[in-house]
Amino acid sequence: MSNKPSDKKRKNSRSSKHVVRRVLKTVLVVVLAALIVAANFVLPQYETAINSYLGVSQGWDNSGLNTDGLDLEYNKADYTSDNIGAAEESLDEQIAGEGIVMLKNEDNSLPLEKGTTLSFVGENSRTLGNISGTVVEDALGENDSASDPVTPAFESAGFSVNQTLRDFYSTGAGKDYVMGEGSVMYGEQEDFSINECPLSVMQDAGVLDSLQGTTPVFVLRRVAGEGRDMPRSMYNHASSDEDKAKSYLEPDSTELEILQYLNDNFDNVVLLVNSNAALELDWLDQFPNIKSVLYMPSSGTYGLNSLASIMAGDTNPSGRTVDTFAANALSSPAAQNFGDYQYLDSSGNLTQYNYVTYEEGIYVGYRYYETRYEDATLGQGNAGSFDYDAEVTYPFGYGLSYTSFDWSDFACSWSGKTCTATVTVTNTGDVAGKDVVELYAQSPYTDYDKANGVEKASVVLVGFAKTKLLQPGESQVVEVSFDESQLASYDSQNAKTYILDAGTYYVTAGRNSHDAINNMLVAKGVDAGGDASLVATYQPDVDGEVDATTYSKDSLTGEQVTNQLDDARGDATYLTRADWEGTFPTHDGEPTSQVSTWGNEINGSDGVSYTYGKPASDELLAKLDSTDSGNPTDSSSIDDTPTYGANNGLTLADLRGVDYDDPLWDQLLDQLNPEDYEISIRKAGYGSQSLSSVGKPFGTDADSTSGWSWGGTGMKFCNPMMVAQTWNTDLASQLGTMIGNEALLGGGTGWYAPAMNIHRTPFSGRNGEYFSEDGFLSGAIASQEVRGAASKGVYTLMKHFAFNDQENHRGDRGEHSMATWLNEQSAREIYLKPFEMCMKVDDVDLNYVKKDADGSLANATTKVRACQGLMTSFNRVGATWAGGCYNLLTGIVRNEWGFDGWIITDNADMGTFMDAGQMISAGGDSKLTTADPVGTWTFNKDDSAQYHYAREALHHLLYTISNSHLMNGSMPGSKFTSGVGGMQIVDMIRWGVTIACSAGIALVGWTAWRNHKKAQAERGK
Repeated sequence: MSNKPSDKKRKNSRSSKHVVRRVLKTVLVVVLAALIVAANFVLPQYETAINSYLGVSQGWDNSGLNTDGLDLEYNKADYTSDNIGAAEESLDEQIAGEGIVMLKNEDNSLPLEKGTTLSFVGENSRTLGNISGTVVEDALGENDSASDPVTPAFESAGFSVNQTLRDFYSTGAGKDYVMGEGSVMYGEQEDFSINECPLSVMQDAGVLDSLQGTTPVFVLRRVAGEGRDMPRSMYNHASSDEDKAKSYLEPDSTELEILQYLNDNFDNVVLLVNSNAALELDWLDQFPNIKSVLYMPSSGTYGLNSLASIMAGDTNPSGRTVDTFAANALSSPAAQNFGDYQYLDSSGNLTQYNYVTYEEGIYVGYRYYETRYEDATLGQGNAGSFDYDAEVTYPFGYGLSYTSFDWSDFACSWSGKTCTATVTVTNTGDVAGKDVVELYAQSPYTDYDKANGVEKASVVLVGFAKTKLLQPGESQVVEVSFDESQLASYDSQNAKTYILDAGTYYVTAGRNSHDAINNMLVAKGVDAGGDASLVATYQPDVDGEVDATTYSKDSLTGEQVTNQLDDARGDATYLTRADWEGTFPTHDGEPTSQVSTWGNEINGSDGVSYTYGKPASDELLAKLDSTDSGNPTDSSSIDDTPTYGANNGLTLADLRGVDYDDPLWDQLLDQLNPEDYEISIRKAGYGSQSLSSVGKPFGTDADSTSGWSWGGTGMKFCNPMMVAQTWNTDLASQLGTMIGNEALLGGGTGWYAPAMNIHRTPFSGRNGEYFSEDGFLSGAIASQEVRGAASKGVYTLMKHFAFNDQENHRGDRGEHSMATWLNEQSAREIYLKPFEMCMKVDDVDLNYVKKDADGSLANATTKVRACQGLMTSFNRVGATWAGGCYNLLTGIVRNEWGFDGWIITDNADMGTFMDAGQMISAGGDSKLTTADPVGTWTFNKDDSAQYHYAREALHHLLYTISNSHLMNGSMPGSKFTSGVGGMQIVDMIRWGVTIACSAGIALVGWTAWRNHKKAQAERGK
């Protein structure tokens, strides 16, 4: 019998296997080669960010130096890694306990009796508390949305929780209804669908019966996020015409149906508002059995414990609102120009540029509502038929308590330019509690003001204080001080500086902004229900009708304060209280044919939401295309001689404690190399590179405003809005200090926070990261965070400077930035105010080792500015990018405020317009990029002008680092060491991948050669 057929089959089989093996080996070699390429060409581009996240190995070599008797631990942690957790938990709970605002409590329906069973209603009850994982868990998407933090928090407070309803939302039919995440991929898309589980689904599932005998808690939540603002209409996110016409701040028809059911079937319903926006709540009047409302923008990591404690009565709420809760947020003057606006060219085609116009001027939030209310009450200013009660649901500074407080013995005394107000606060109720004394002032609105376009709000917050925990019957004399300069107004049209009008000024202690204006009205003889005993008057010593001299120079530097932002004024008509009706803002543009995918209100006669647009002149478009910083110095006149690589024998350790203007800095800067300038200016995202030429350590910089994304302990605190709602500067200071302690344990050095943009409207997507609609309150809280962190050697990169008050079209993700038009009075009195307050907060101690002339060394202490860093914004100031605007960065920050710290951009990885050359000529220092793929600028080492500005940029960076805790362990003469064998983690990864993959390729090659030889041998047989 022949075997040839089977031999042929075996031969074909071997041939097929050989082909498969060859293909697999080829694929493997290609993959290994690709990994080598990625490790050596892609990975290094992200080296800074990766090393920042994973941590760096670096230190100081003091061998050969005499360290006897010297303390080189300049910044000391108050905790260890083992015990800091308990302190973090306690602080987070205290922030939540004092930050949750009780908006309503009819019939003293709260607190609830312990033993009460709570039914958490609404699909958002499922996620309540889930967002309070660590920052790293949130960033990596590792937060367990299936967990239930609600039940243990409330059971610990003495309640029971309806588990049937919890199961319905987590694993039953309710799990299919999930609220859209808001901003998607930093604004590339948006999903603001509400997706509440309908009442009918609850009925069909039979879970409504489980509510009987319980107290319902309806969770009303809204989200947003970086890159997108909350929609002014739900045109793109709702299904019914009724809901499409609503804004995102209103309950939709599904939510209202559930609320109606709860109102009709229960006599005590709790509404929990879990949102970073001041939602429209005027509809509460329709539901009388919603007896209580609690407002909790954020729960942090442990805030649910405080919420439960408040509902049980173990904690007395003492939070106050930081925004005005308007009945219709779209009716405010600021809301008339917010969202999706785009320029047209001369042919009527949409351009790549967006814009926003702050036509409301200074009348943002309570400054508008309370001022127009006063003018309507007094029948002045063409205020029209303004109805405050119809416009405002809850005023700025409002909040309820479980107890009552009486205020008495109010008095104001002046010592020089400082006013100190005192008031006796007495707890007249039955339980212990804290109260907040808010101090407001009113400047006269004079004929000079009207003639020169100087606007005056009827009430302006000038100070506040929180009492200690007062027992029933206990009193405390509360003091609040402010400076006369806070009464000055900015005159941008005539004096072009701060002015103080002659006339009568009013100062009052108020429980909220509306209470304050009513006090003043009563003092003026109007029956407005206020308390004139809480009002004082003041008449400054002004020669003539206006003093344009006293406050024309900066209080810190003595530099002249004058207009810097004329180019940002544009051609807008700004709102004036001299003619409310005649100058009330209108949309700065007309609806185009482009359907808005950025949440505009429905503005078409066909019921569609369109983008607003208006023509831009060729001149304006040219300015928008330009990278001119506005620096008045002709670059050709700069004749600096570049110096690189000087052998002066210094390291940054020799410069700690040395003043910024000391000539020794020039010797250190002479040691820098061109490569140092290139990488420090172009690629400083999430960390600044170590520089061996000057012994500069690697700086680990990280987000977020609620805690360290990395470089800390992973703790996530309540967000800044909650911190502001405490109205407690001591808690803000404790938080800043805790951030510093975490950095000392985790390695972080630069904190991308605090964020101090203004809640210009409640629609802003990042209001939760910002503090308030009020610039003074924002600055009062933020400055204490800055100082607390600085006390531990952390430099805060406060952001986003400036006028970055909406997310839509801000300039990220390949967009070309948004032109922001505003007048200088509003810029200085509202938007720049919190940054200025942080710049001028009290200095901190800087410990260092001083080398005397005789060479002896000793520990020493000096004072340095607490604020050492600033992050600029995506948007434009007028037509000029904020991060490259000379008048903003040099005119105001460097010159007026005397700032010598480090100025970095917002994330510039995709900002095609964010030019580094423009940045440094404007007074900025570094781009927050991980790879700088745009590559619009490289350092020219032979260009005198570039060298001049780049040298200043590196001076700012090195000075900031020298004042940080990175210098712990160093002293004059210390040598900087970096890495293990000179390698950091990225280097180790690169070499490890290269060696392993090369070995793999070699192995594949060797096996191929071996098999080839074996095959040759077999054929030879």
